Amino acid sequence: MAGSNCKVRQPPERIMIKLDLDEKLIINKHWYVAFSGGPDSTCLLNLLIDKKKKLGKKYNKEIQLSAIHINHNLRPVECVEDMEFCRDFCKRNNVEFISFSVDVESHSKEFKKTIEQAARDIRYEIFDKYSEDVVFLGHNKDDNAETVFMNMIRGTGLSGLTGMDKVSGHYIRPLLGYSKKQIMEYNKINNVEFIIDSSNLSNHYMRNFIRNEVFPLINKKTGKDITNNLNSMASLLKETEEYIIMQTDKEYDKRVNVVNGSVVIDTKDFDTVENVIRGEIVRKAINQVSGKLKDVEKKHIELILKLISNSQSGSIMDIKDGVKILILQNSRVKIFKEETEPISFNQAVSILGTTNIFERNLGISAKIINYTSGSYMGKDWVILDYDSVIKGLVIRNRQQKDKITPHKGNGTKTLKKYLIDNKVDNDIRDKLFVLAIENEIVYIENKEIGKRFIPKKGQIALRLEFKTI
Repeated sequence: MAGSNCKVRQPPERIMIKLDLDEKLIINKHWYVAFSGGPDSTCLLNLLIDKKKKLGKKYNKEIQLSAIHINHNLRPVECVEDMEFCRDFCKRNNVEFISFSVDVESHSKEFKKTIEQAARDIRYEIFDKYSEDVVFLGHNKDDNAETVFMNMIRGTGLSGLTGMDKVSGHYIRPLLGYSKKQIMEYNKINNVEFIIDSSNLSNHYMRNFIRNEVFPLINKKTGKDITNNLNSMASLLKETEEYIIMQTDKEYDKRVNVVNGSVVIDTKDFDTVENVIRGEIVRKAINQVSGKLKDVEKKHIELILKLISNSQSGSIMDIKDGVKILILQNSRVKIFKEETEPISFNQAVSILGTTNIFERNLGISAKIINYTSGSYMGKDWVILDYDSVIKGLVIRNRQQKDKITPHKGNGTKTLKKYLIDNKVDNDIRDKLFVLAIENEIVYIENKEIGKRFIPKKGQIALRLEFKTI
């Protein structure tokens, strides 16, 4: 109508979500997407389908794209419907569909974990099967804020407050810079269909409680957006963490030795190192031993640092998942994963040929020689007086009543006292083998020979060599 003030209604603006990806990391890889059928993962898969076409054309390559769907079997009817939705979505879009059916509840009970923890552990165990390529995850800004908040509640270290990384190993989180609201708007305007997991509405799970109850209440009370504030804090702390990591790595390289999967830290002058760096050295050592830091809280690190400062050698502390801290002699600390008890063995040693101790994967080669002069003991070999060991020589673990007369000195002492006096660490003592005649120690692996078993010059001797079989 002429002269009317009515405005022409504009179509809604198309919400743009840009997948800002480092093409060098993904172009020659198979793409896997964690696909639940929810709004985030469906949005991500939809975007990756477009990205695949564009990069395929740009590089003249056929990029492989697959969706990984995991049925947790927690909602008997819905989970089947979810899987069928995901399968149909992939079929319509020419995406390979890979599905797994897992029993989260049984895993939770067996390993004494919450349903959330058990589900997460199983998911990542499956995703790790594809570590040669890349796995895309649909985490967004809201997920990141919730994770930071949950880590704050647990009393995490600095790394737990920096949130998720956009790229972590073979994992890529392209939606980390977008909010749930933006993703939902994108799906609506671009007609992306998805499903809603009804369990997301239940506040039984901690993350849902934080999302549905805690954050809205904080926002209402403060007039602030806690999601944005937590993400801003995490970004700032990330810069701080990067500096601390650089300083930690310098000290770690100076102080740490890794032996058979265990970490030994030289703690001499440890109190001169900044407290935060000391804590990060311990955290890095635990991570190196166990492969994870989840559930290692600030209180654990503080207890370990206190143990290092105040405890005598032999003091030990349990941490998590079988990880132990042991105070060694000479200002050292060992962090290791608990092992099974040493395998018991007790076997006669043949003075001719080879004796195999399969419990230790050890072979002993024996040879009769004429001893003239020189050393009678070295790494993985020993020469013994033949007449002294011709009868009853056995190889075994140490025993409570064992005694030895060291080749230096005149006195006899218990094997336990010898090991203590010679600063042999607790965790090594039971792993050493001994050669013995009844309870008299003939030889301690790579350490000592009993005085009366030292070979005599110009006489017959027995040479034993120890090799792994």
